[in-house]
Amino acid sequence: MAVRKNSTKIVITEAGLLLPKGKSKRLASIAKPTHKSEGLEKLAVLTGGKEVIKLNQEALALLQNAVLTINRRIDEIKKHYPPGKQNMLFAIRYGDLEKLKQRRLKEIFELLDIEKPAKFNLIAELNYFGVKVSYTD
Repeated sequence: MAVRKNSTKIVITEAGLLLPKGKSKRLASIAKPTHKSEGLEKLAVLTGGKEVIKLNQEALALLQNAVLTINRRIDEIKKHYPPGKQNMLFAIRYGDLEKLKQRRLKEIFELLDIEKPAKFNLIAELNYFGVKVSYTD
């Protein structure tokens, strides 16, 4: 790459948006923050309608183990797919990963063919993030 002797640098200090904020769904989805598993480190507070339910220690430990088990199983499944196509092939077979995490743990365990631990019924109606799910898509 040749540099011209008389070339000048152009510095842009402020650039306007090419699209207005409400016009692009993709940009809006990138801009809004996503909630991952930070809810596990905090106190597990579930909102089921208007009531607030706190998990006891036993249910919280079961939920943390279930999340670890699900993550391990997803990694095992993805290892069987060719590199570079793992996420796409996983999504084709099992659905979008974020939508999968919004489903009930009972459904996730059945879909991923994971053995349910003892006292699983304490967390069966919760999703991956510990929120009680009253319906599924």
